[in-house]
This record gives sequence, structure tokens and C-alpha cells, in this order.
Amino acid sequence: MKMLEFDQIFVIRLTISNVLGLIKSTIKQALAVKDELGDLPLAALNQLIANNEQFEPAVNNPSKSEFTDRVNLANNDRKERFGEIKRNVKLHLKGRDAAKKAAAKKLEFFFSPYWGLMNEPLNTFTGIVNTMFEKYKVNTEIKADAKLIGIDAFLDGFEISNNDFDAIYNQRLANDAAHELSASGQKRDVCNSYTEFCNAIEQAVNFTPKESIHTLFKNMNELRKTYHALEPVEKEKTDKKELKEA
Repeated sequence: MKMLEFDQIFVIRLTISNVLGLIKSTIKQALAVKDELGDLPLAALNQLIANNEQFEPAVNNPSKSEFTDRVNLANNDRKERFGEIKRNVKLHLKGRDAAKKAAAKKLEFFFSPYWGLMNEPLNTFTGIVNTMFEKYKVNTEIKADAKLIGIDAFLDGFEISNNDFDAIYNQRLANDAAHELSASGQKRDVCNSYTEFCNAIEQAVNFTPKESIHTLFKNMNELRKTYHALEPVEKEKTDKKELKEA
């Protein structure tokens, strides 16, 4: 008699979110036939559920959306402030006051390398603005021109806004890293539990066959095929190459 075996999958290689998806779907399918499981598969399922209850909260980051909203608000604020500075410079370029018009021309030239900042990645934007202010602060002539046309206060506000954004952005990075570390710590345990449960189902379908267990086996195997396709390709190629060389 040919023994049924699950298709191969290296669960530990999956991303944390994909591991969670595989585990939750497997548990859902198994619970549907819980009463048909024998003692060993049921014990393995309970262990998988217990480990997933620790793993899932570490994956789902409830404060992530909060930090994302704060980052977006801070980013919009600094962009609006920079847009206000640009509008004022352009306004004085068209004005009749000769002194302010001359000052605006010099400011336009000074800011010209930075006018296209709006489309830069968030962190790149921050770094470029910091560099811009380093140059602005040591240029007494440009500072005087900014004061003459009345944008010196706008520039001060823009610098504060950019620094505020940087602080919030770094808080979000630290928060995400903490959750990623926590989830990674739970990942191996839940992957091991999943493997043990799969082994128990293989034993059950081969030695104590029931229609419900056979259906569960097929459904779980389809899940394995689906998630196997999500394994990192480069990692798989490297492993095959190492195996061939060995």
C-alpha cells in the first residue's frame, strides 16, 4: 500500500505574515473535524493552537496604523510648509518692490536644488532638508533675504516640522522592529508545532483512515502547495545549488 505524504514545504522560510496565514487556515480546517481526530492528532492540534495564540498577537501590530497615521500627518505638514515657502518666493518674484524681488531671485536660486523634494522617499526627504538647513544657517546673505520677504519664520517652522517628522518616523521604525523581533521569536515554535501536527495527520490518514481525515489531509496539502509557491525563490535556488554541490 502506498503511504500518503504531504507535499514538501519549508514553513520556516515563509514570511511571518504568510506563516500566520498558513497556520490559521490549517487550524480552521482541523477544527471542522476536531471530533474525528484521534488522541495524538488532537493533542498536536491543541499545541498548534496554543502556540498560535502567542504568535498571532506578535504578528498583528495594533499600533502600526496609529504610527502610520502620525507619520502621514507629519509628512503632509512639512510638505505644506515647504509649499508655502515656494509660493511666497514666487509671489515676490512677480512683485513691484525691487529689493524684495532681488531677494526672491537669490532665494529661488538657493532653493532651486530642493524644489523637487516632494516626490522623494520619506527618509530621503528628511536628510535633504537637513542638509539644506545646514547651508541656509551659515549663509547670512540668504538669511537676510528670507527675512526681507518675510519667510524666515516659515523656514523656522519648516525645520521644526521636519525634525518632528523624523522623530515620529524613527519611533515607528523602532515599534515595527520590536514587533518583528517578538514575532520572530515565536515563529520557530509555531512552525515546529505545525510540522508535528502534519506528521500526526499523515499517521492518522495512513493507519486509522477515515473519510473526514482524508478530506482534511487533502485540504491541508492544497494549502501547503499554495504557500510553497510563496517561499523566497532565491533561497530555494541557493539550497538546490548547495545540495547539488554536496
